[in-house]
Amino acid sequence: MHENGQRIGEMLAAAVQALARTAEPRAYAAVQGSGEAAGGQVRAVAGQDGRLHELHLNPRVMRMASENLAREILLAVNAALDDLRAGVPGLEAAELTDPQELAKTLSGVHADVMRQMDEFADGVELVVRRLEER
Repeated sequence: MHENGQRIGEMLAAAVQALARTAEPRAYAAVQGSGEAAGGQVRAVAGQDGRLHELHLNPRVMRMASENLAREILLAVNAALDDLRAGVPGLEAAELTDPQELAKTLSGVHADVMRQMDEFADGVELVVRRLEER
């Protein structure tokens, strides 16, 4: 294979490997966001999947009017989600990409590119041989 083709192939392979490493579940296992409201009496924890994992209510907040309690819970949950987003640069609320799926797709692209480059190199070698035979 041509030197430049080999280099591109190596770069694609390195990209696939790097993406696969970031796709490992343990890479994001510790990512979470937390928030609180009502002077710390309402606390929420959001996980790396963007879902609410914990909600703690101090028994004293149960004396609040339901509208006030709902507002405080909302404040705590939104603060937890904001904290989660701040901890993961580039995280968008509506768009979470599965890194393993992306790695699979990139791996397929890599294989296709390498196959096409091999075919191209074979074609060039054939042309060079024919020209040398003349």
